[in-house]
Amino acid sequence: MARAPRVLKAAVIEGAPAEPDMLDDIPPPREANALFGHEEETARLAAAFRSAPPQGIILTGPQGIGKATLAFRIAKALLSGAEITDRFDSDAESRDVAQVSAGTHPSLLHLTRAYDEKAKRFRTELTVDTVRRIVPFLGSSAAGNGWRVVIVDAVDDMNANAANALLKGLEEPPRRTVFLLIAHVAGRVLPTIRSRCRMIRLRPLGLEPLKAALTHLDADPAAADVAEGSVRRALSLSADGADAVRSARRILGGSLADSRRRFELADLAAQRRGENFAAVADLTLDALSARIRKAAGRAPLETLDLYARAYLDALAERRRVEIFNLDRKEFMLALAGRIADADSRVRAA
Repeated sequence: MARAPRVLKAAVIEGAPAEPDMLDDIPPPREANALFGHEEETARLAAAFRSAPPQGIILTGPQGIGKATLAFRIAKALLSGAEITDRFDSDAESRDVAQVSAGTHPSLLHLTRAYDEKAKRFRTELTVDTVRRIVPFLGSSAAGNGWRVVIVDAVDDMNANAANALLKGLEEPPRRTVFLLIAHVAGRVLPTIRSRCRMIRLRPLGLEPLKAALTHLDADPAAADVAEGSVRRALSLSADGADAVRSARRILGGSLADSRRRFELADLAAQRRGENFAAVADLTLDALSARIRKAAGRAPLETLDLYARAYLDALAERRRVEIFNLDRKEFMLALAGRIADADSRVRAA
């Protein structure tokens, strides 16, 4: 029997802070006690905290690879006063760690898209009103050992006013304050914010760490080979969804100039009432990103800009498609068409 895919939760978990984009039956990152992969990156970060703790860190990389889990792991180690190890270990039984896991620690501010009670869904953006909570938070007395931690998940979701409000908080934070900013696409972070933070690029998980993570979550590790290093992607795939991913890879490995291939890709994304959409959309965006890297240095800047605008526009439109349940097939057809058009211009250049 095919394994049923995990689905996004449509409501707030009673008694816990609202967190968007949660998968059914999977605990939020703040509750995680294990981190899989990223040994080199965490060791470098730990060394920095032991010598000269940074005030701002951007954790960037694809969705579902452990960025938020690492952010909360750092918060638990700092707020509990644990010795900084290369993996930011802390005592899961300590009061501070328990408060972070519950979302109630007074020295931790977690900013994410707010839940709209009237509309019964999460907002499409992380708004300036939410980000302005930083001001009273930094103005209050720090609890425990004096650390304050601000986690922004994700900076990609901020509108311009929210980004400017965050920048003000980053300019002169109190001593023993650290901002942990999660970015799925580093290029969407304002240069002025990037200049005040240390950038840590996390790569997709290798096959063995990914399988270990899935086993830890009591999930089927069989989807690991089609998940592109993302725990989230593996969790969201059914057995049929894994077949769709393989088909999407085949289509994206060739030219999208053929309209039949574009329609085949769109059909895959719309299958099973859209359950395949996230995986197929991720793969298509990955293919677009790969095209940008390949064309860099040999194609005119205006052509590269076509790719870049197609990528950023697709990210924003995809969020609207998922939140407002818009036509997934139409979205994929439009995205594939943009890629085909940009491909044609690159070849002509």
